[in-house]
Amino acid sequence: MNKLTKAQREQLLAMSIGAVMLIGLLWYFGVMSMNDTLAATRKKTAKMQTTLSDAEMWIRREGDIQETLHARNEILAKREAVLAPDRDTYAWLINTMNTFLQSRKGINIDTYSQPEFTDSGILSKFPYRWATFHLRGSGYYQDIGDFFRDFENEFPYFRIENPALTVNIGPGIEPEKLSVSFDIVAPVVSSADTK
Repeated sequence: MNKLTKAQREQLLAMSIGAVMLIGLLWYFGVMSMNDTLAATRKKTAKMQTTLSDAEMWIRREGDIQETLHARNEILAKREAVLAPDRDTYAWLINTMNTFLQSRKGINIDTYSQPEFTDSGILSKFPYRWATFHLRGSGYYQDIGDFFRDFENEFPYFRIENPALTVNIGPGIEPEKLSVSFDIVAPVVSSADTK
């Protein structure tokens, strides 16, 4: 076996240490940086897979969503059918009140005002405008109370506001009857909304 000189051994040791350091540097700058890139890619892939699985779930539920949307649109159409229309709102009120009053005795509505329209009303951020009608009439105390109760029960989206009762004085007027004035506040559906 050959004996290496001291200078050769030091040279071999320096080359071995240099090779180990070179391999370490290559590992650190080459492989480790690729591991970081690979980890970022895996994270991005996991996020995309989650997004894809969510999208697939919504696609599978599309039929159910369509059915729910259709059912809710039908409910909305039925509810909008009883709201005041934006065209000829005054005639709508008279027809609605006359139909409602036919089955009620003891109360008469004599005066209907033209509607006053506002964008804000009872509910904030409500998608409909509001129409306020001022009505005057007469009736017996009990019948007026029954009228208010029955009206708000039959038309749950309307409100009776500012009721005022006064004594009914004048020739030919029944003394037991009271004069009544009140406002009806009704949501107004646009003709474009009902199409």
